[in-house]
Amino acid sequence: MRSLYFYLLLLCFMGIAPWASGAHVKPVPHIIFKPTTVYPDPEPYGDFKTLIVPFKKVGNLIVIEAQVDTMYGNFILDTGAPGVVLNKTYFRDAPHIEEQDAAGINGSANGTFKTSIKHLSIFELNYDRLSADVCDLSRIENGRNIKILGLLGTRLFTKFAITVDVNQSVLFIHKLDDKGNIPAAERVFAHADITTPFKFLNNVVYLRGNVGAEKLWFAFDTGAESNLIDYNRNKKLAASMQILGRRKLTGVGGASFEVISGEFEKLNIGGHDFLKNKAVLTDLEKMGSAYGYTVDAMLGYDFYSRGIFTINFVKKQFEMYIYNRDNVQ
Repeated sequence: MRSLYFYLLLLCFMGIAPWASGAHVKPVPHIIFKPTTVYPDPEPYGDFKTLIVPFKKVGNLIVIEAQVDTMYGNFILDTGAPGVVLNKTYFRDAPHIEEQDAAGINGSANGTFKTSIKHLSIFELNYDRLSADVCDLSRIENGRNIKILGLLGTRLFTKFAITVDVNQSVLFIHKLDDKGNIPAAERVFAHADITTPFKFLNNVVYLRGNVGAEKLWFAFDTGAESNLIDYNRNKKLAASMQILGRRKLTGVGGASFEVISGEFEKLNIGGHDFLKNKAVLTDLEKMGSAYGYTVDAMLGYDFYSRGIFTINFVKKQFEMYIYNRDNVQ
C-alpha cells in the first residue's frame, strides 16, 4: 500500500469556449481529495494487440463507452484524472470504503468517497476489482446535456500506449513489446512530427515547452477544453497576449471569479513551433498544490486537437503527427 493525494482536475470550463462571443460559461471546479490509502490496481487483461475504440466528441471532450459492473454508458477520457472517477448521481449506493472531504477552487464539494468496483471493461480491455473515487459530476452533465457515468484517468493505461485521432474520433489502446515500444505493424503513423519525453508525476503527464523565452512545464489534460496559463507565474507572457475577452464565472457554492481569454503567437513543444495559440489566464496555484508539483500551464483540447497524438506510458514518451502544418513552423 502507499499513501498519496488523490487529486483530480475534473474539467476547467464547461459550455462554449470562453473566447466565443456572448458565451455563458459554467466551470467545473478543481476537486481536491485529501490524503487516502491507495491499493495497487490489478493487471488489465484482454485479447488484442491494438484495441480500436470509437469515441464521441461532446464539445471539446472525448467521450467513450465503457461498463462498470452492470452500468454501461458514457465516460470522459481524462488524463488530468489519476484513476477512475464515478458520478455520484448513479453510484451513490456503491460501497463506502473510505469517506473523503474535498474542496474546490471556489467552494466545497462534500460527500465524496472511495469505493471498489468488481469489473470495468472498455470493449475487450478488462479490469477486475478496481478502486474508484465517487463525486458529483452533475455540472458536466448539465453543461453538456449528456449522461456521464464517470472519468477514465491515467492509471488505467500505465501498461499501455494510447493514440488519439480527434479528426476520426478514434482511440487506440496499444499493447507494447518487451522494450516498451508499439510494434511497427500496430503504429497509427509511421513517422511522428514530434517526439519528446515527458515526466509522469503523481499520475499526471508533464511536457516541457517554451513560450518565447519562457520555459514552462505543461500538464497535459484531455479533460481540459481549453489551454490554461497561470497568470501569477507567467506575468510576462500574460502581458504579451492579445486579449480576446473577459468572463465572470460562477464556481462551487456560488462564488464568482473572472478569467481572461487570449491568444499568444508561438508555443514550442518538442522542437516544433505552434502558432496562434488560444488560452485562458487563470490561477493554477491550487491545482499545483493538488498535484503535488508546480503547474505553469495546461495543454488541453486547443493543443491536442492539432494532430494525432500518442502517449507511451511505459517509455514516458509523447508523439504527435500534425494535421495542418500551416500553423506549425
